[in-house]
Amino acid sequence: MAVSPLDLLRRQAESAVRREVSRQTSQVRSELSLVRQVNRMSRRAGQKIEDAAQAMAEEARRPREAGELAPEQTPQSTVVCADGYRRRSPVQPYRCPKVRRWKSLLLRWGLLFALGLALGLLFWRSGLLRMF
Repeated sequence: MAVSPLDLLRRQAESAVRREVSRQTSQVRSELSLVRQVNRMSRRAGQKIEDAAQAMAEEARRPREAGELAPEQTPQSTVVCADGYRRRSPVQPYRCPKVRRWKSLLLRWGLLFALGLALGLLFWRSGLLRMF
């Protein structure tokens, strides 16, 4: 049986509708994708960080009058609490003494050396090193 021109037009129209529905569905999926939303948010946040860094750099380059403090040298506001504690705003920096860092570093290297020595003795006792 021959295919009539109306059947051809009907099939073409159905195919066009299927393609359009598929295209719209994929577009909606990509718009609702969490990954895409996270990418958009991260780009916006990155742009804000870059803008803030650029503004800070411009402020640091600005010529100051004699006696004017640089932005990082401005005195911090101090709040006296009810018990007499003086809280500095916005953050009190944590200072780690150099002695503590050296002790921590020596402890790590000592543990690494002891572990290597223990592994070497284990291989020696197992006979794996004597084969070479």
